[in-house]
Amino acid sequence: MSSPAHAYTRLHRLALWVAIAVFAAALTAVLATGRADGAARVSVLGAAAPAAPSCPTSCQAIGKTTGFQTSITGARSPFAVPFRGRIVAWSIKTGAPSTKPNPQNNNQSDYDFFVKTFGGTPKARISVLKPIMKQIKQGHQIYKLKQQSPVEDLSQYLGQTTTFTLDTPLRVKPNNIVALTVPTWAPAFAINQAANTKWQASRKKGKCNETADILAGTPQDALGSQRAYGCTYNTARLLYSATVVADPSQKPAKPPKKKSKK
Repeated sequence: MSSPAHAYTRLHRLALWVAIAVFAAALTAVLATGRADGAARVSVLGAAAPAAPSCPTSCQAIGKTTGFQTSITGARSPFAVPFRGRIVAWSIKTGAPSTKPNPQNNNQSDYDFFVKTFGGTPKARISVLKPIMKQIKQGHQIYKLKQQSPVEDLSQYLGQTTTFTLDTPLRVKPNNIVALTVPTWAPAFAINQAANTKWQASRKKGKCNETADILAGTPQDALGSQRAYGCTYNTARLLYSATVVADPSQKPAKPPKKKSKK
């Protein structure tokens, strides 16, 4: 079992079929809004080639932070919103921590180890961040928290991919970032990825890897708050995605009036 300090520094890619499931949820949400013109644009942020969570084989998790991918195998800004619209659903792919005693954890199971270390069952939500373009702190971009989805308890979803359709979609604008917020811990984490796969966390610079620093950290939870994302991690990936439906670009054109014959 890895120490808590190493439980957050590596992630990977979301299974491609997750995008299909999320798209289906998005389509349902779009139809529920009454838009039946077939003109909706849908983008699944974070969808990429398949990746397996580290649990249970080499069980690691992300804990007590807000984070997002800055690149996936070199593709930059995979969680940047491309257009004005609404997040209608999000997905998370989790591993299943072992429930058997582990000698490396004083005979605690991996699951019990995470619960005790992070003070609760696995939970997560998504957050919408706005880059504050002209504000840089110690070389790191500052982000303002604009919106959040409800917190979801992941206990019953471990070892599977789960899609949460939002009863109240989250409004987003171009260049907003959709991040994963973890109040406790979540085994939505793939390791040993390509060197050009990176993510950032809402931790202070220099407080990125030590156990005490990570356990003292907190996710970005207060709406309107601003925070520098001071830690960058390589070769790992957070396994989540978000489905955005674009606002109509324009109202349907009115048919031209027929000219009356004289």
